[in-house]
Amino acid sequence: MPISLLMGNVRIVRAIPAAGSEPRRLDARRNREAILRVAEDAFRSDGDVVPLDEIARRAGLGRATVYRHFPDRNALGFAVAAQWLADLERGAAAHDADGLTFRDLLHAVMSMQLEHRPLVRLFRELPERQQRRYTEGLLAVLGPAFRRAQEEGSLRADVSIADLPLVFEMLEGALAGGPSTVDRGEATERLLQVLLDGLFSDPATPVRRPAVGEASSF
Repeated sequence: MPISLLMGNVRIVRAIPAAGSEPRRLDARRNREAILRVAEDAFRSDGDVVPLDEIARRAGLGRATVYRHFPDRNALGFAVAAQWLADLERGAAAHDADGLTFRDLLHAVMSMQLEHRPLVRLFRELPERQQRRYTEGLLAVLGPAFRRAQEEGSLRADVSIADLPLVFEMLEGALAGGPSTVDRGEATERLLQVLLDGLFSDPATPVRRPAVGEASSF
């Protein structure tokens, strides 16, 4: 399932470029990229979802420009997630050339879940259909590396790719609950490693971080 799955609600209009339209398109693309960079950084915080007005201020753009690209925070959050997933797809495609393993890719996904708490909270507010579409896209990206890991024997044979959303939910449950006195930084990293170790036949395998786009959380 390609990344275009995530763009099902986007309508693409083809037209003959008018005179002077090319500079406007370049400006629009630069503005969109600036908004996404700022939003990706904002979604790394441990607080609430940053309002679009604040995104506009940090990007040095007018409110109207931001709202023209992203009419609400859900649209912005979904765009950031789609961009991150596209980066992950590129990392997965470089699986063999860069010596990456399925464990590396899965660690990247779970690290994103740890580091982008406002984005995760926003995602969980989306309609179930949109959540399911993103999850299906994520599993499609991970699928080839997952199957290769099982064929090679590094991933447990009794694990199904359909089990991964449950693994993500287990991590989410630990992040959302538990005693407030626990050092979440160290504890959640240990939990992440425990969850990964439970899936793989060789738990001692070190994790490498995929080298993907700058906007990625890797």
